[in-house]
Amino acid sequence: MDSASLLAIAGAAIGGALAGAASCYWPTSRVISELRERLARSEHARNGAVERSAQAREQIAQLNRAITELRRAHSAHSTPTVNPISAREQVEKALADGDDETLVLPRREAAQAFADTQVMANKS
Repeated sequence: MDSASLLAIAGAAIGGALAGAASCYWPTSRVISELRERLARSEHARNGAVERSAQAREQIAQLNRAITELRRAHSAHSTPTVNPISAREQVEKALADGDDETLVLPRREAAQAFADTQVMANKS
C-alpha cells in the first residue's frame, strides 16, 4: 500500500465519520431544540403560576383583614346600647297609652302533621 491509497482510505473514513455525525446531529438537534422550547414554556408557566399564587395569597390576606374589620364593626354595632330597663319602660308606656297595635305577635297553633282520625262505621 502506498501513501496515496492510505490517504484515500483515511479521507473516506473521515468523510464517512463526518457524514454519520451530521446525519445523527440533525435529528438530535431538532429534538434538543424542541425540548428547550418545552422547557422555556414550562418555566414561563411555572413563573406565571407562582405569580398567580402570590396574588391569591395577597387577596386572601386582604379578605381576611376585611372580614376581621367587618366582624369588629359588627360586634361594635351589635352590642346593646339601649338600657333594657328603658326598653321595658317604653313597652309599658306604649301599652299604657292604649295603642291598638300590639307589640307581641299572637302565638301560632302547633302545626298538625296528620288529619284528625275519624271512626268508620261498622258495616257488619
